[in-house]
Amino acid sequence: MGMLNLHASDPLLSVDRAIPGELLEAIKGLETWDEQALDMANLLITVWSADAIARANDREGISELQRLIHFSLNRANSLSTLPDEFRCRWQEASDMLEARRLNLAHADPEAQLNRTHVREILQWLLNDGNREVPQSELVKYLEVSAGRVTQLIGPLESSGLVTKRKQGRDNMLHLTESGRQQATSAVSKSAAPEGGFRGLFSTDNSVQSQLHSRIQNVIAA
Repeated sequence: MGMLNLHASDPLLSVDRAIPGELLEAIKGLETWDEQALDMANLLITVWSADAIARANDREGISELQRLIHFSLNRANSLSTLPDEFRCRWQEASDMLEARRLNLAHADPEAQLNRTHVREILQWLLNDGNREVPQSELVKYLEVSAGRVTQLIGPLESSGLVTKRKQGRDNMLHLTESGRQQATSAVSKSAAPEGGFRGLFSTDNSVQSQLHSRIQNVIAA
């Protein structure tokens, strides 16, 4: 890994030639932020973040950039010398990267199925046939908090596998037709999860576009 010059005459060349790790090392070597270093770091963080968000499944790139931004915001001399304008821009970039990371996690079938209790929920709803089931019964079945069940149901509902209908103080849960098909497959393949549920979820391209647009508008110089 080479040494990145934050005072290069043509910072655009570094967009394709440099990597986040090089920018991190260069920032570590700064005694204080100056205008030229700020402009170059901002350019790289902006472009790299937008690109990582737009790519189909760049988990590693997102993690690298999150580490870079976290260090840049929290290193000791940044606390006193980093202008608020850049602090806000980079925090917004970090928030957009985190939103994309979570979107990818929900879009990954293996990540979904490997969440604690998800397979149990699918099988439990499948075993109840075609009837709606109170969410409070699921809380008792899993022996976890109501809040935890809400967290588990949310991604399944947004993925179109489960519907949730308010009834009094409770929620009524029901497998959709798609959810029933996938739940049946999950149960039959639970002994070999590596072969099941491929393609159950897909990356939401509209989310990619929205995040890409927001990060460009918010943190562009």
